[in-house]
Amino acid sequence: MSKEKLLSVQAKTPHTRRLQQLLLEYNEYRKQRDLHPLGEFIDYLGDWQITRLKRTHHDLYATPQYHDALEFLLKDLYSPKEFTQRDADLERIFPKMVKLLPDQALGTVANLIELNLLTQKLDEHMAVVLAEEMNVKEITETTYAEAFRRCDNLSVREHQIHLIQSSGEELEKYVKSRFLSFSLSITQGAAEMAGLGQLHQFLVRGMKAFKEIGGVKSLLDSIVLRERDILQRIYAGHETPFAT
Repeated sequence: MSKEKLLSVQAKTPHTRRLQQLLLEYNEYRKQRDLHPLGEFIDYLGDWQITRLKRTHHDLYATPQYHDALEFLLKDLYSPKEFTQRDADLERIFPKMVKLLPDQALGTVANLIELNLLTQKLDEHMAVVLAEEMNVKEITETTYAEAFRRCDNLSVREHQIHLIQSSGEELEKYVKSRFLSFSLSITQGAAEMAGLGQLHQFLVRGMKAFKEIGGVKSLLDSIVLRERDILQRIYAGHETPFAT
């Protein structure tokens, strides 16, 4: 969706205006990101971080109850490079979302967009520090922690963790909605015909993953507690910050 079409939607509520602004920022950022000279290194950093997260939370990842939800969080929400079409679909249906979704739901979508955009920007900043300031070719826990400190954005990192927790808790409310589950189950064909198949599959995967947990709060509490501890250990210069 073009910038002009996004702007043509009349945003009447704070949640709608925030979502519109975030989609505009996201649209512009993705154009720049696709042309970034360190694109491959940023992807490498993203993959390294996903591996680190799986290692840190290996006990949760190995638990059948949590496995699919963590896969969804890491691959569908965290790693954006494989979902260009999904992101474009989201922009295309923005005018209909404004008309059909409750205002609070638009706020939840806005949080997810902010989390995704913020994570990508943080990755880009760290990749520049690693590759250009530190001349790193292969990332290790030591070089990663050093680059993390050089970025000097503790408050932004804390906000990122907050968004993870709040977005997950908000999503849980919609996962419990029988109407939403039924709607997704009967709209697959229509979504594919409209060229929105990837976005529809993303929503179905997310609903299924969170439903199997039976309650996302305990999972998020564990993840957030560990990640906040790691954050503090990195900034304190701990020799093994990831050894939670």
